[in-house]
Amino acid sequence: MTCPACGQVHALLAADTPVAELQNLGKVSAGWLERAGMHTLADLQVMGAIKAYLLVQALDVNPGLNLLYALEGALHGSHWLQVKRERKTALLLELDMQQDMQMHGI
Repeated sequence: MTCPACGQVHALLAADTPVAELQNLGKVSAGWLERAGMHTLADLQVMGAIKAYLLVQALDVNPGLNLLYALEGALHGSHWLQVKRERKTALLLELDMQQDMQMHGI
């Protein structure tokens, strides 16, 4: 199946793959995701990279933008450095919009 975000076909992982086993996510990142309620690839897929990132931020940790790119890569079965510049820009714009909406209670 072609990925709607990047237009490529990715290797399929089982939906019940634990987040700790996903590419790009180390022990600390996986722990943050689990604390935020995401334990499997399916949980992460439901949230998407941006919402997952915002939920981690809500834990009062400062994950840095590399986590956002790592989540996007994990969702697509690719290394976070392979997330294309255009996609990173789109993620940042969406993240900014979501943060603005949160600040204004929208």
